[in-house]
Amino acid sequence: MSKKSLHHYIVYIPDEKCYGVTSSVGAHLSLVKYSSDGIDNEVFILNEDLIFIEDITIGLEEEEI
Repeated sequence: MSKKSLHHYIVYIPDEKCYGVTSSVGAHLSLVKYSSDGIDNEVFILNEDLIFIEDITIGLEEEEI
């Protein structure tokens, strides 16, 4: 077994005027969690519609080989 870091990004979402955290980042879309008006959201957003602020590492995940 090897260990793999889980990298996420803090992003700014200009259309919502708020910050969020990526759950998954793809080539064109990212799954982003954020709160707006007291409602928690988790949606796919085009990477071009996000401003990537900071790379963060959240824990370690064990990966089976």
